[in-house]
Amino acid sequence: MSYDVEPQIIPSELAIVAMRDSGYKNTAYAIAELIDNSQQAGASEIEVICLETEKMIEERRRSRIDRLAVIDNGQGMDAVTLRMALQFGNGTRLNDRSGIGRFGMGLPNASISQAARVDVWSWQNGADNALHSYIDVDEIRQGHQRYIPEPQHSPVPDEWRAKTEIMEKSGTLVVWTKLDPTRLTWKTSKATLHNTEELVGRIYRNFLDAGELSIRLYAENGSGKGVLNHTAQLVDPLYLKMSPLVPEPFTNSPMFDFVDEEQAEIEYNGGLYKVITRYSVAKSETIQAAGTKDRGNMRYGKHASHNVGVSVLRAGRELMLDQGWCIGYDPRERWWGAEVEFPPALDEVFGVTNNKQAATHFSELASLQWEQLAEEDETERDVTERLKAEGDPRGWLLDLSNSIKRNLERLRKMVKSQGAGKRQTSSRHDDVDDVTKSLNEGWKTRSVQRPIEGEDEKLDEIAYADMKQDLTSNKQYSVEDAEMIINLIKERDLKAIFLEADFPGPNDLFDVERKGSITEITFNRNHPAFDSIFGTIRTTDEDISDLSKQEILDRLIRSINASKVIFAAWARYEREASVERAKALARVRNEWGQIAANFLDPIEDDLL
Repeated sequence: MSYDVEPQIIPSELAIVAMRDSGYKNTAYAIAELIDNSQQAGASEIEVICLETEKMIEERRRSRIDRLAVIDNGQGMDAVTLRMALQFGNGTRLNDRSGIGRFGMGLPNASISQAARVDVWSWQNGADNALHSYIDVDEIRQGHQRYIPEPQHSPVPDEWRAKTEIMEKSGTLVVWTKLDPTRLTWKTSKATLHNTEELVGRIYRNFLDAGELSIRLYAENGSGKGVLNHTAQLVDPLYLKMSPLVPEPFTNSPMFDFVDEEQAEIEYNGGLYKVITRYSVAKSETIQAAGTKDRGNMRYGKHASHNVGVSVLRAGRELMLDQGWCIGYDPRERWWGAEVEFPPALDEVFGVTNNKQAATHFSELASLQWEQLAEEDETERDVTERLKAEGDPRGWLLDLSNSIKRNLERLRKMVKSQGAGKRQTSSRHDDVDDVTKSLNEGWKTRSVQRPIEGEDEKLDEIAYADMKQDLTSNKQYSVEDAEMIINLIKERDLKAIFLEADFPGPNDLFDVERKGSITEITFNRNHPAFDSIFGTIRTTDEDISDLSKQEILDRLIRSINASKVIFAAWARYEREASVERAKALARVRNEWGQIAANFLDPIEDDLL
């Protein structure tokens, strides 16, 4: 059979359509690809410029993005390099492991994901001597463009010279036109650049902080009026670097404290490479600055809620903020920071995607335990060695994954400790909460029927001083909260109070301590039941009014289910006991149930 035209494996007019859906999360990520190219070309200054035009939309004139440009003062490209840069899967840094580039997909891939045409001017001896080439999706689909046009001498257009502040001897200008409104995440230039700053400020935070890179953001509306013109500020998800984007009172001082840095070595393909993990946790001042309000509902708390997860850095550039390592329903996750940094030589191990938006193998281990990968009778070390022998990247990442999980648990305990005293005893500084009030009513009624020895003993100031010392030193309450609790005991004549603390081990659900006439019921924050039951609403970090009905329902269901499991654990305890001991436990259960019934009656009335 003969063909008029030799059949292509992938016809270009079909391939270009598929490539447009290349998986960029949003427009800001696509812009970040162009910034990668500029940085790799040695640029110290980069500008992102958005220009709008007036359009009739639903019989109203509206201003919408019409052109978007990225310009830099990098080393520029010659004709061969420029042509290669516009090819898919080509480029001068293909498989280069020395920097943030490598894959040869960034410029064309990112551009056509947002626009139907990309024009590139690049110069190495002044903007008047620039070379120009382009890709036009419409021309490709119509069969008019099958090859990247040979770069032609073409001075940088005056329009862009007038907008830029960095027209130097060498550089590159990338311009997107024929922008597709259905592909752009944001329709206006100001919104696009505002969201781009949030992203690139985080992605390139190390370069911005070191002064190695400056990114100017400039936007004009359809009337040609500048609506935004400033330099992008860094965003540090570990909140250790200062940034004017972080709300007061943490604009000029770090919001988190540094906790730890660990280094691991991964031997791969004959090389030994360092992987560094860093950890941080919110300062206690985040609670103090909120006063009687919830820190999670403060402006700085809401800022932290947008930077939750483990930051994954490749050659100092963030790939992703991986939320898979977080407890999704827990708003306290915003109060710790973690990052893992690795060199490009470990791309295959971490599973770096060609659009540099993910590290798939690393992310997979967030929800995977080594036992799930084990074959019969294998130990963890056996699993690791077998996976490496099979060429499975998870074999190199298991130890790192376990280390990160251990450290995240440590951070979560630190965050829990900060919340001590904010959930129990008092809902206001001048009164007890409803459950403590109802408990004490039931307690005092019970004392009339069954007096407790020593319950009428009044604590002297020495005893109260000892109690304060115990609250601050052992139970990790602040001095202010400890004093508030003691004042309420005195003023309201409390006989029993609810507290919480970090017990040495995870097995004790709660403890009962006698302090003269006071009984302290202290719950163990390290017990697995603590979060499921008592963490339904965490008033230190959130306002219940911010939760949807479904979120509240989900948490209540989780709390109810955890309560059922606790009672089931008691049932198992009875079944494991000897016959005589089981009878004694049954009597304890009956008497405990009677007291609970008496205590719950006033609580139910008060809470209706």
